[in-house]
This record gives sequence, C-alpha cells and structure tokens, in this order.
Amino acid sequence: MDTVTGQKWLIGIFSTLIIVVLMIVAGVEMEKTRLRRPEIEISSSTRDCIHCHEKQGVAPKLVEEWKLSEHAEMGIGCIECHEAQEGEWDAMRCPESRVVIGKHPTPKDCQGCHETQVKEFANSKHVLSQSFMALKGTDRNVFEPTVATKHGCEQCHHIGNYWPDQSIGECDACHSKHRFDIAQARHSETCGECHIGPDHPHIEIFLESKHGNIYSTFASDYDWDYEPGEPVTFTGPTCATCHMSGTLTNDHFTHNVSDRLTWESQAPFSVRTQEYWGGFSWQEKRRRMEGVCYQCHARSFVDRYLLTADLCNLLYNEIWEATIKWMRLLRQHDVVKTDKFEFEGKAITGWPVVGYDEEQEHIAYKNWHHEGRRFRHGAEMMGADYTQWHGIWELQENLAKLIQYGAEHGVPEARMWRESKDPNKFMKLYPLYDIPGGSWGPSAMALRGDMAMDRIPDYWETIYSNVKAAHENDLLTEKQWDLYTKLYENREAEIGRQFDLPELHQELMDTLNYDLKELYKRQKVELTSFK
Repeated sequence: MDTVTGQKWLIGIFSTLIIVVLMIVAGVEMEKTRLRRPEIEISSSTRDCIHCHEKQGVAPKLVEEWKLSEHAEMGIGCIECHEAQEGEWDAMRCPESRVVIGKHPTPKDCQGCHETQVKEFANSKHVLSQSFMALKGTDRNVFEPTVATKHGCEQCHHIGNYWPDQSIGECDACHSKHRFDIAQARHSETCGECHIGPDHPHIEIFLESKHGNIYSTFASDYDWDYEPGEPVTFTGPTCATCHMSGTLTNDHFTHNVSDRLTWESQAPFSVRTQEYWGGFSWQEKRRRMEGVCYQCHARSFVDRYLLTADLCNLLYNEIWEATIKWMRLLRQHDVVKTDKFEFEGKAITGWPVVGYDEEQEHIAYKNWHHEGRRFRHGAEMMGADYTQWHGIWELQENLAKLIQYGAEHGVPEARMWRESKDPNKFMKLYPLYDIPGGSWGPSAMALRGDMAMDRIPDYWETIYSNVKAAHENDLLTEKQWDLYTKLYENREAEIGRQFDLPELHQELMDTLNYDLKELYKRQKVELTSFK
C-alpha cells in the first residue's frame, strides 16, 4: 500500500470514528433534554414530603413521576392535593411528620382547580360504573365469589367510586398518579385497561378497525400534547378523539364520555340515551358524533354507516326479545327450573336473582352480556369480525341452542322449528332490519342469488315497514328516515344487480372451480401407509 492510500485509509477511519462519537454525544444530549427536570418552586411542606419519601424509600418513583408533571412546573405540590383536616374520613399523619394529610385525594379535591372536568365527569355514564357493578350486578352478586370480583370487576368499575366526602369518581383511572399526564389519557391503551375482554372488547374492536390500523402505524408520529379543546392534530382517531376531544365544528372537548353516545348499547335492550346524561337529546349527541366523523369522512359515508349501525342495534333488540321468548317457553314447559326472571315485562336491566345453575341460562345471558354487546359495539366501531363471527353468528348459534334444547325436552314449538325444512326458518325467528347496498358501495352479496332477500317474498317491503315503525317511534332521526327512503326507492342500483359483473369474474370462477376439482382428485389418490 503506498503512502497516499494509507493516508486516505487513516482519514476515513478517523472520520468514521468522529461521526460515531458525535452521534453518541448527540444521543446523550437528547436524552438529557428529554429527562431534564423543569425548574420547580415548591412550598416548604412539599419539600419536607419529598425529602422524607426519598430518604425513607417510600414510593420514591411516585416522587419522580410528580417531578415530570405539569403540576410540578406550576408549583402544585403534595399538600395542595393531599390537604386534610383532623377527623376527616381519610386523615392520617405520616410517622415522621405532624402534618395531617388525606390518604385518598378524591374528585372533590381535584375540583378546586378542575371544576368543569369534574362536573362533566359526574354527568357521564362512567360515574355509574360502581353502582352498576354493586347494585345492579346480580350476576356478580349471585354467581361469583366476592373476593375475586374485588380484584376483577371492581378494579375497572372503581372509576365511578362513591367516596365518603360525597364525590364520585376516580380521576387517576385515566390520568395515573402522580404525573397526571394528558398524553397518557389520550392513548387508546389507557381506555383498553378496562374496555377489553369478551363482554366489551372495545380496544380489540378499535385495533381491528381501520382507525386502529392507522393508529398502530402512525401513533409514534402524533403530537399527543396538543392544547385541550383544540381539534385533534392528527388523522386516525383514538378513543379520546371520538368521545372527548374538540372537533372542527367547534364542539367543546369534554370529560363526559356520554356526550356523543346515542345508544345505551351495553344494556340488555338497546335504548336511546336520556337527556340526563349530558343535558341534551340523543339527536344532539348524534350531531356531535357526526361532527367528529365529518373531519375525516365524506358525509354520505358517515350518514349511511351510522344508519346501518343503528339498524344493527334495532336488530339486536329483536334477537334479545326472541331469546327471552324462548327462555319463557322453556320455563313454562318446566325445562328450565328458574322460578322468575327479572326481565319480565321487557325490563331494560336485570337477570335472574336465582339461577346461573343451568346451561340454558348461561347461553341466554351471554346473548346479552357477551355476544350481544360485541355485535352492537362492533357495528358502531367498524369492527367487522366482532360484528360478524364474534357477534351476529354467535347470537344466532346461541338462540338455536336454546331451541334445540327445548326440542330435545318436548317443547312443541321448538320441535316444530327444528324439524322445519324451510331455508328461511332462521330469518323468521324475529323481525328483520336491513339496508340496500353497503357503506362502501354495492354489497358483494348482490353476486349471490340465494340470499334472504331472494328467498323471502316481499322482503324489502317488510324491511321498509320495520324501519318506518322505528322512525315513527323516534328511534331514527328525520334525516335518517329521508336517507333510508332514498336508498329503498333506489334499491336495485344500491344492491348492484342492475350492473354487469366485471369481465374477469367468470375467469376467476373458472379458476376457482378448477382448483377445487384438482384438490378433490388429489384427495382421492390412494396412498401407501407405513406398516
């Protein structure tokens, strides 16, 4: 190697080393910047608390969390949140302090600075979480050992805890103490701590949807610290985007997660929400939710999608009504032994005070509490598989199991249904709802000629009358009824059968049939087994 070449190699090596060193230094400096603590001015009382906690090793990481909070930047320390008077229900003295503190800061303590947020929360369905579980939850009270429920349901339902100071709620369910970070509350995983599982898999439904797909792909690029009340700065919504954040239509951001919910779709029957929750009608709540959707979607898509979701709620009601009907028949024929159901009289909530000791009661219960919720919530949140296979399919399967059990035990109506050869017998179990076409264009089911709309006489005329009855009972808005009427009148075009199939369609079908025939031939070949 000559001298010039050697010098070039040395220069290259040193240049590379310098670049590596600079990158390491830059990374270290960036990390320092990220972890840099703001200048904090605190009271002497807070200083004493911090010094003692750090010295004694009592929850020192919570002190670290507080140092990273906006509370710390604003000089809001320990005593501002934990202040208490002697004799209060949670008053205590730390072993090495004479200061009286409150062990459990409640919404009443938060309200001093966050009055609007506390009031909005108190007018939401979150505030009912504890009473739903403790007072209305006959399934938990009758069927489950209490100690398990305390570390099960109660961990989530504590968001609506009743406190001795008369306040209700648990702010740190979403803004975990002691950082109370707004970005954390905006991440869908925070909601997913509770909104998960077989009875309300909202985080799974969200992640399955296109919304969740966008979130999973781009969330690391989002600005999570945008100003409260301002429209969301990113496309691809989170839970907070739809249910809490400000919108381009200038609707205020809110801590009332019921502000935009038009259905009570977790209850045994779907009912339109009351004005009590938020102070305005379900029609106004729908307008607010539309304002969220219109930020990213065309109005025609939003209106059709939400109408379809509403019809799914109405369809579910009919399935639940049929479930109740068959359970009553089983009881009347002494097939189910429960004396009395709380859903007598088409009650909105409740289930057997005694029961859960027969398989049929479990099946019927899940038609509301599990499959019924998944079907409705999947339809509302773009969760296709939760609408279909985890929803309507399992609802229908459960209903068929109840009827089959009745047939096996001598219930005449059940035996007649089981023995029927009518291909429409599933469709005749309850009144139907449907919509011509689909939200994404003409329905793919138009390709088939053996759908319910082909087999059942006057199918669309009957569906139309059912939807009309729903509108006349104030379950659909005037705008929705106008949309449905237009779709119905133009149903042949909406369904898509008046259009020619793509030229490629027949080629695809021929190829598919060829594959199936070849597969069948290969399966018929005689093979030699080991002896």
